[in-house]
Amino acid sequence: MALYLGIDIGGTNTELGIVDEEGQIVSSQTLSTKQHGGSFADYITALSLQINQMVADPALSGKVVGIGIGAPNANYFSGCIEEAVNLPWAGSSPIVAELSAQTGLPVVLDNDANASALGEHSYGAARGLDHFVEITLGTGVGSGIYADGRLIRGYQGKAGELGHIAVGEPHQRCGCGRYGCLEASVAAPAVARRAVSLKKLCLEQGMWSELCDIPDEQLTSKVVAEVALATGDSIARQVFDETGEILGRALAQFACFSAPQAFVLFGGVAQCGDLLLRPVRTAFDQALLHIYRGSIEIRLSALPKGQAAVLGAASLARERDL
Repeated sequence: MALYLGIDIGGTNTELGIVDEEGQIVSSQTLSTKQHGGSFADYITALSLQINQMVADPALSGKVVGIGIGAPNANYFSGCIEEAVNLPWAGSSPIVAELSAQTGLPVVLDNDANASALGEHSYGAARGLDHFVEITLGTGVGSGIYADGRLIRGYQGKAGELGHIAVGEPHQRCGCGRYGCLEASVAAPAVARRAVSLKKLCLEQGMWSELCDIPDEQLTSKVVAEVALATGDSIARQVFDETGEILGRALAQFACFSAPQAFVLFGGVAQCGDLLLRPVRTAFDQALLHIYRGSIEIRLSALPKGQAAVLGAASLARERDL
């Protein structure tokens, strides 16, 4: 049975996992992304050494047939990580060429949202689907678009920036510098901002919410979800009602260009489940063009928490091997 090495490069750590055809991680390790003083060459040397040690395991020797890498600002066609602001290397980093040379294995690279979509198709909620859109809801909003049985990468490999389509709140400034991007309205920082705003309104109106006892800087999307689920607090739930309404309307617009079988929601914000899913589905159904009604599902990711990024990266190598 062929094995694939998935690598998820994050700003703090790099996660490595050897994955089998059934999506089971048979070996895993972690490498610090930051500890090499910003030197890409030193990082690649350390990463290659760790890979070579993993694949040399007698139980795995000769079975690992390829490496897949998911990373921010990764370009599938150039094989480079390009100007990733959350990684310690400036400029364009030719990771595919360097890693292939030092490990002797074929390497494929893509951005982390595309990797998530492929992982979902190989091992998760999109198994068996030829047309779906993966929406990643975390610090930002990313997307991977799967149509006609293949991932859409577009010219120069930069397709799928649905988080930067202006279908959010028009007055909200996005990190990209523009206004109204979906990311600025539904990503984790936007959920936190909405919670702080609603908490302030409560205090001004002499109302009370469980959120009032939590300092603003601690009101993360995860904390707000925990409060909503544990106590049923109406203001905490309103945070997700408003977020879900914006996201649901946006998905209805996205349906018009791709006509998918399903949207799959992935990432930290999506992990609150029905708290977000219910308002998303309600707004989606209300805004959806009539010709699509009843034909598009909204699903939550089925990739195991904590393993999703590595499984997605491994699926890149698996796709290349098919």
